[in-house]
Amino acid sequence: MRMSRISLRAVVAVAAFALPQAAVACTLARVSGADAVVPASGRINESLIDAAIRAEVNVQRCKAGLGELSAAAGLAEAASTHAKWMARARTMSHDSQVPGQSSVLARLQSTGIDFRAGSENIGKIARYGIDGIQFRIRDAASCAFSTQAGAPIGAHTYQSLARHIVNLWVNSPKHRTNMLDPKVRMVGSGAGYDPSAPYCGAFYVSQNYAG
Repeated sequence: MRMSRISLRAVVAVAAFALPQAAVACTLARVSGADAVVPASGRINESLIDAAIRAEVNVQRCKAGLGELSAAAGLAEAASTHAKWMARARTMSHDSQVPGQSSVLARLQSTGIDFRAGSENIGKIARYGIDGIQFRIRDAASCAFSTQAGAPIGAHTYQSLARHIVNLWVNSPKHRTNMLDPKVRMVGSGAGYDPSAPYCGAFYVSQNYAG
């Protein structure tokens, strides 16, 4: 995982965290269709992955006593373009060769959103839920994986993909700082698919914040 952060107009790049409010119940917003498996064809439902990731992010912000972030089509489009470029290039980078979107700042400016603070998180996870655990390859040709105890490991759904990438980010101090920045008001996320990655493919995920 990698992150990049910018602050404009002398905004100090330090996040101020509020203490969690014990009386507030932080519940995950239901995203219709998020239990569907992300297709191996790479034809990702961009609005669905954006909504699923935003729902997970807002739970983390609620736990920190922060307000919810709203959707931003421009941010999601920029994030999707960058994620797909990373998947094609098979690399994790905040710089790209996409005209007009070669840097985090360029991507944020391409949205047309008036912002004073912005940041980007990126990540890569396997298509199947094998990251961070010991697993067995039952049949590589058919992508059959299992836990060491023998339980089958399925391909990610939109919801499980969103939860996994947000958990990775929230457990990384710099990514967490972006996620819990009180200055940002909106977020957009996107994903790209690399079918040639080991263990039956991998998703590259990009996320942009602005406020």
